[in-house]
Amino acid sequence: MGSTWVALAALTMTMGSAQAVEEGSMDWVRAQMKPMAANSAAELTDEQLKAFGDAIDNARVVALGEQTHGGRQEFELKTRLVRYLHEKKGFEVLLLESGIFDVALLQQAMQRGEKLDALAPGNVFYMYSKSDAGRTLLRYLDEAQAGPKPLLLSGIDSQLSGGLSRSELPKRLRAALPSDAADWPVFERLVDTLIRMERTPPSPADAKTFDAVAARLKAKLCKPGGDELLCRSLAGLQAQAANFWRGEYLRDQEMASNALWQLQRLYPGRKAIIWAHTIHVARGVKFDDSHRYAGDILGEKLGRDYYVLNTTALQGRFMEFASGEVQAIPPAYPRSLESALASDPAGFAFLNAPRRLKIGLPARGMEFGYGIPLGTGMGLGAQWDGVFYIRDMEAVKMER
Repeated sequence: MGSTWVALAALTMTMGSAQAVEEGSMDWVRAQMKPMAANSAAELTDEQLKAFGDAIDNARVVALGEQTHGGRQEFELKTRLVRYLHEKKGFEVLLLESGIFDVALLQQAMQRGEKLDALAPGNVFYMYSKSDAGRTLLRYLDEAQAGPKPLLLSGIDSQLSGGLSRSELPKRLRAALPSDAADWPVFERLVDTLIRMERTPPSPADAKTFDAVAARLKAKLCKPGGDELLCRSLAGLQAQAANFWRGEYLRDQEMASNALWQLQRLYPGRKAIIWAHTIHVARGVKFDDSHRYAGDILGEKLGRDYYVLNTTALQGRFMEFASGEVQAIPPAYPRSLESALASDPAGFAFLNAPRRLKIGLPARGMEFGYGIPLGTGMGLGAQWDGVFYIRDMEAVKMER
């Protein structure tokens, strides 16, 4: 009996100590957060956003994450941050979670005077191109394109599914092969199935033909002096084939390669914003060392030149992008990052965390649930460097 009481007493003391440290972390968040009173993200002033601008310091790349592709205030806030970074902090490039080939052709069209908002449906990820709040970004890019300091646009996604990929990419790949390439029809057919996101594996013979033609194209396109955009687009098709046909997830590794290629080759020395889902940009997210998400690779390659911002919300609703279902944001855990941030009634707040908390607080990671299921990071101060809090969230509405 004596030993049992000793064990229970030790456990009680341990739990009390952990709760005290957790409360210390909650107090730290309350003391460090920067509440921002505003009814909407568009009302946030440059002075209010200065805390965010100071936090990113001299980072060359700022990644703006989103927990879901269907939160109205999330998109509106990110668009406001894009405007701030572009107009006040000297950022010149936006790297968007959308197909690298499609967006490259859209950027060329914008430089000819065409409007991105009109061209985007079917070519830019549909939650950005067809939702009311997603279109705020497209309209800002059109506005900036017409001004003295255009914000250059590129896509980083290796997953190619846009209309321009389907209509233009096969023609450009075909032009890189000899006119008598007898195995081209099989390759072309399989490329079309990949772009249409069909996941049924081809026959072993057709898969072998696909790999053989891809190898010849790679030798031609990816050599010094080759067509670098087509080289990266081909790598995306190969990653799609690996994922759809063999279950090997390579999408994010190619996303990271796309981003690094653009930073090094297309925009050397320029400051860039990445707009993507948090899981793609957070550090430390991976299946294993051979199958890493883009942010884990970018964090390793760029070091402190890479600042990751997560967004979170206390309450409200969002649209689950795959199903189109509007869902409620679950209640915040009592001892969580969101509960600490909710101590102030302001509609928005920013919190910078240059280092990991001594005891990490549970924090929303994906679809406003708690925790990212992959990797070794521990949220604030590890997987992301800062977080923007939104008190009330509404679901986006699909307009077209």
